[in-house]
Amino acid sequence: MHSPTGNLLIDLYKALKDGNVPVYTLLPGAEVPEPLLVIGSHSEDDSPSGKSGYEVSTTEVQIDMYYPIDDRMALEDQIYQTKNIIKNSTDKITRVTARTIVDSSIGRDVFHVIFLVTAYI
Repeated sequence: MHSPTGNLLIDLYKALKDGNVPVYTLLPGAEVPEPLLVIGSHSEDDSPSGKSGYEVSTTEVQIDMYYPIDDRMALEDQIYQTKNIIKNSTDKITRVTARTIVDSSIGRDVFHVIFLVTAYI
């Protein structure tokens, strides 16, 4: 038996690995080509709500996608597909946002899409 957050991460991983972009839990080495997804950090907020007390915890998971810099339209299509996969991975997800930047931190210029996934667990 896993924690609610563990179950959320498992649901996300299973759904994303069935897609067309490889999924990792740590950023792989520079020899691994894009595109790729990394399920990263998460934060939790168990502040009491007026309706349910401490029964609901808000969890936010960051998923990073690194994508080749050479095709912006293909990137936009992949963002759309990935957001749909994330949203449909579990009914606990309430919101998915995406922010796209150009990033060279992995040794070459790539599109870096930061998905923030909000779920109530």
